Amino acid sequence: MKSFLAIAETGSLEQASQKMRVSSTTVFRHIHALEKETGARLFDRVRGHYQLTEAGADMLQPARQIMNSFDAINHHISGRDISPSGLVRITAPTSFSYFLLPDCFARFRETYPDIQLELLASNQEFNMTQRYADIAIRIASHPPDHLVGREIRTISWAIYGTPDDAATDDLDFLLQQDFIGACGTLRSHPVYQWFEKSHRGKIHQQCDDLIAMAHLARAGNGFACLPTDLAVPGLKRLTLLNDIAPNRLWVLTHPDLRQVERIKLTMRWIANTLKNDPKLSSPERQTG
Repeated sequence: MKSFLAIAETGSLEQASQKMRVSSTTVFRHIHALEKETGARLFDRVRGHYQLTEAGADMLQPARQIMNSFDAINHHISGRDISPSGLVRITAPTSFSYFLLPDCFARFRETYPDIQLELLASNQEFNMTQRYADIAIRIASHPPDHLVGREIRTISWAIYGTPDDAATDDLDFLLQQDFIGACGTLRSHPVYQWFEKSHRGKIHQQCDDLIAMAHLARAGNGFACLPTDLAVPGLKRLTLLNDIAPNRLWVLTHPDLRQVERIKLTMRWIANTLKNDPKLSSPERQTG
């Protein structure tokens, strides 16, 4: 049933297997067994994309109800766990997973050696109600209604370049230089919509991934508008974009898990670490 819901949500055998952390072969075998038991074909494969058949669509809502019932049982049992031990699954954006969480996790391990952490590094929002993850680190204006937690801090946007570029408060001057723009889904972000509308003539390269954009800027391909969590080594902050609304960083979990000791300790540790991480600070100007 989990395999069925994962494919229904992603439309892809490969993405479903990644969400479930099993092989594509296992997911395919699960679907084949489910179709055999129900006596109905549940998916049509159209140009590599899995689409629900009429029978599959009829099964979708009951399947979700079944899984929610199992999740309620799991959450109830998990809620009895008051010892700081066991597995905690954390989903976080790739930028945090690469640049901020490794040191955080290393110090956490020294303090809580009996808690095992599993990091799901992805910009995709995992379905927390189906226990793909216990804790979500998310950038969002507002958290989903079905999750609880707290806002950790805001993350400013800035213009970045190479160490040889001069930091300056003269935004008009910087905006006359060559820039790396956004493409793909990243292009719909308000920051890049504003930049493309106002300064399209200065965009000479484009990228659909923030981390790749940061590395392009570091290599001298042009300036880049980036949030401060993308300050990769060797990238220089030239000026803050004070008129751009900052990102809001949240640490969230399912309501039934917030009193589980290992979840509570892990959330508190991550929240305090990210709140005070100097890499996310926003000084008026960074000169090196």
